[in-house]
Formats: sequence, structure tokens, C-alpha cells
Amino acid sequence: MGDGSHDAALFAFNNDAEVRVAHIGRRAIPVTLIDNVLREPQGVASLGFAQSYAADSSNLYPGLRAPMPGIFSTALRAWLTPILQRTGVLEDNRAIYRDVSFFSVVTTASTDLLPIQRIPHYDSTDPNLFAAVIYLCGTSFSGTSFYRHRKTGYEEITEENRHNYQIALDSDMRVHGAPQKEYMNGDSVLFEAIFSTELKFNSAVIYPGRILHAGNIKRQFEPPKDKSDWRLTVTSLLQSA
Repeated sequence: MGDGSHDAALFAFNNDAEVRVAHIGRRAIPVTLIDNVLREPQGVASLGFAQSYAADSSNLYPGLRAPMPGIFSTALRAWLTPILQRTGVLEDNRAIYRDVSFFSVVTTASTDLLPIQRIPHYDSTDPNLFAAVIYLCGTSFSGTSFYRHRKTGYEEITEENRHNYQIALDSDMRVHGAPQKEYMNGDSVLFEAIFSTELKFNSAVIYPGRILHAGNIKRQFEPPKDKSDWRLTVTSLLQSA
């Protein structure tokens, strides 16, 4: 797919999108919620359904991904930076300067999940890294939830607490055993849900990459046989400076 004028129009973002910030958990962590994100969401979704997908062995995403074209990333960064500045999530002298973005589809059955895929995760301990999800699927699916680790009370994993979190998690596994073969979706013995987003077509959620989170996938999930039933999203990791 080229980066021509047609592509630029397809990936136009909505400057009149509805934006709000929820401050969640004990530390009032900012989570940005945006409705009506793209001007042509159906066109972007159609493009997503037409992609060639592959598993990404470099991470633990439970499904398939296809890279977004560079023209999308340029438009995303230019649109999102002033939004995050206006809401105070980014200081005025900081910007999103780099991203890695994919069309993403959950395809791993619950029975095939690795133990680490059955609990909330964090993307990085870097305080300058954000994650974003744009939902391009129907409301038969659910959004994203954020969690607190019960034993430690941690909601974000930082360089300072990462080692202690791993020790506590290892202890949890010895006491309780490996999590059941199901997706994380709500409270568990080890984690407490502190906030959950509603999934709306053409909405987005942006959050710090170090917060514990998980997509709201049915606990007992079987991958759909038809593409029209995919939980299609665009997922991005966003570096700020």
C-alpha cells in the first residue's frame, strides 16, 4: 500500500473528536478516552479486514498483526500530540515523536494461552511511553480494563518496583498455581479491576504503557471463523519526549 493522496485522506483524523480524561486508581493515572476518532472509519476497517496478517514472535500479543503504513503514523502523531497537551497528559513542550502501529486481531483460543497471557500486562516501565487502541469492531466485543495487583497494590510497574512485582507474582504463582486457561476479564484472585472502557466503533483509549491492563476478551474465547466477526483494532505504542 502506497502513501499517496488517497491514503492520506483515508487516514484523516477528526479534529472535532470528543475527548475526556478519566483519572483512575489510587494514583489518579490519566486515561484518555476519545470518540469519533477517524473521519473514514469504515474505510480504515475495510482496509484492516483486507490485510495479510502474521503472528509477531517479538511479543506476547495473543493474535495476528499487520503493520500500519507510515502515512497513518504521521497523521496519528500530529493529531494526538495537541490533544494530550490540551488535556495536560503531555506538557506543552513535549510531543509524540515516534510510534509503532499495527492492525491487530485477537485469534488465540483461551486453551492455547501461555500463563503470562492470562494476567494483566504492562508494555514498558518507561514513563514517556503511551499505548493507544482504536476500536474498529462492533459492540459485541468489549473494551480494555486496568488493574491493581492485590498483593502489592501496584497499578503501574516502574523501574523502581518492577523487581518487587516479579517477586510477588512468582509468590502468587507458587501459592495459587498458574491462572486458569482463560482471558483476563474482570477481578481475579490476583488482580482487581480498577477501571474499564466501553467499546464503541471508532473510539480510542490512550494510557501510560506501564499501567497493568488487558483487553476485555471473553474468558472462554474461540477465534472467529469469519473475518467480519474479528475484534479488529489499531494498536500503537507511542514514544514521547
